Amino acid sequence: MTGEVRVNEEKTPKRGLDVNKKVALFILIMLTLAVVAYGGWMIKHRMDYAITNAVFVDTEDITNVGFERVAGRIIRMTKKEGERVKKGELLAEIDPTDYQLAVEALGRELEATKKEKEKLEITLGRISKQINLRVRMARDKVKALRQEIDALRANIAASDADIDQLKRDRARFEELYRQKAVARRRFELVDTELKAKERQRKALVWKLGALKAQLSSSKREVQVALADKKKIDETKMTIETLKEKIEALQAKLEDTRLNLKYCKLVSPIDGRVAKKYASLGDVVAPGRPVYALVNPKDIYILVLLEETKLKGVVPGCPAKIKIDALPGEEYEGVVDKILPTSAAKFALVPRDISAGEFTKVVQRMQVKVKITKGDVSKLVIGMGGEIEIKRKK
Repeated sequence: MTGEVRVNEEKTPKRGLDVNKKVALFILIMLTLAVVAYGGWMIKHRMDYAITNAVFVDTEDITNVGFERVAGRIIRMTKKEGERVKKGELLAEIDPTDYQLAVEALGRELEATKKEKEKLEITLGRISKQINLRVRMARDKVKALRQEIDALRANIAASDADIDQLKRDRARFEELYRQKAVARRRFELVDTELKAKERQRKALVWKLGALKAQLSSSKREVQVALADKKKIDETKMTIETLKEKIEALQAKLEDTRLNLKYCKLVSPIDGRVAKKYASLGDVVAPGRPVYALVNPKDIYILVLLEETKLKGVVPGCPAKIKIDALPGEEYEGVVDKILPTSAAKFALVPRDISAGEFTKVVQRMQVKVKITKGDVSKLVIGMGGEIEIKRKK
């Protein structure tokens, strides 16, 4: 009995050792299976996804903004680098004093020109009626005098005819009187009538001369009135010139007001300040950039993907993005395009293979990924990260 107990006691430690070995073996097998499974999953994951950490936040366009058309000293700046801006928000302002004075001076000149034009228009309205009336009256007078002169000439012609007849009658009666054929009184009547007709003709001729003098004077009045009428045309031309001057001044005033408006620099987009090119007190020229702005709508992910990983990566492939600086943010995207050249093609110092020396290097292709999910406003141009692009089979 004693021997059997000893045998059992000797066998118990060996059995416990076997159990421990089995547990260790089981754990080892499970770890091996887990590693194999993880390795298989990793291999499959690598086959299904193109993964790289050559990822950068980039933008389609950086908007450089500056003062248009105007130059001057910056007296106000409202934004710092990295701050958000809204469309129409004031970014900076230059000293508007010179432009304000120019607006005021042009405004005064414009008002003075308008008053001068109004004054000439009033004068034109007044003298136009007077001068036109004078011209009509002078012309009517000339016309009446010409008619009266024509009538007098007709009367003189009739008198000449009567006088010729009376002269013949006088000569005939004078001869008859010598012959005692008629009485002296009859002869004297004809002689008296002839002298009366001659005096009448003389009066008509004198009146004709006076009318001709009046006609000449009336013609001069017409000429003077017509000369005054030219003043109307000259005044009209002056008014037209003033109209053109007013239009030019108005256009110049609007242009100067626009320059005054441009003294304030406002944001053309909703975005963020990427860079400041100027500081308070700087003197800037027209068109010189003061701020560089980034529009979140233009931000995308630039992926430099190894050429060996391009298989199955085509436009439309979904992607998951992680940004190193934003560990708590999740971003998703979709492949927008694969650029037709490698990143090395645009290197500042391209490789020189003209001597025949060549070392094969895996090239990285540029893939643009459009962001479809995530807070784009938190992204800063140049941030790096990691991306997984699901391949299409």
